[in-house]
Amino acid sequence: FNSCVKDNFYQGKCVIASFDYSPKPAMDTDEVTVTVSISYVGGGISADLKYKVGTNAEQTVVMTGPAEGGTFTGKIPAQDSGKEVVFRIIAKNKDGFETEVTGNYTVGAAPIDYTKLRLNELNGNDKFIEIYNFGDVKIKLEGIYVEKDDGLVWTCDNRTLEAGAFLLLYSEDVIASHPEHDVALVFTSGLSAKKNVRVQLFDPTGTSIDDFNI
Repeated sequence: FNSCVKDNFYQGKCVIASFDYSPKPAMDTDEVTVTVSISYVGGGISADLKYKVGTNAEQTVVMTGPAEGGTFTGKIPAQDSGKEVVFRIIAKNKDGFETEVTGNYTVGAAPIDYTKLRLNELNGNDKFIEIYNFGDVKIKLEGIYVEKDDGLVWTCDNRTLEAGAFLLLYSEDVIASHPEHDVALVFTSGLSAKKNVRVQLFDPTGTSIDDFNI
């Protein structure tokens, strides 16, 4: 038979069969995983995930996946509630061709279970109040507040309390002798070991979480 003629291999762009992200909806505590299915007859595939949040500069994440083709993944860090995240997936191959797809999502606020917080200890000698998270997930504390004898003495800034962790609030009476205390964790009142006191913990909506009346 006659000799074969060597065919030229196809050269062109990768094929992106599908892409997606999870979780949906994406909350402000969620790291978002972007997945994409890429193929190319010649192999040598790589992919970049580029994302932009609001007016911030675009960031790049190198996606992981098999060079011969298949599923590639990349992660976008958790973003603040209300932010729109626009992302691009750029697939490349060994022959220097690129192809691109785009997507976007808006970050929602994760529901918070404030009922897992407790006023775990009041110490009138060392003058601190301990807030404890006895739940299984971290809790955003921004906006929770403490009242002493029906008067506001402390409101939390933008911080998070991990599961099983506690937060110590110190009386303003001890700041002079303990300058190392975070001023954001100082409540504007004294705390006595000899007097009756009522200390209440509220969520940002004003709903009572815990109430000590001792």
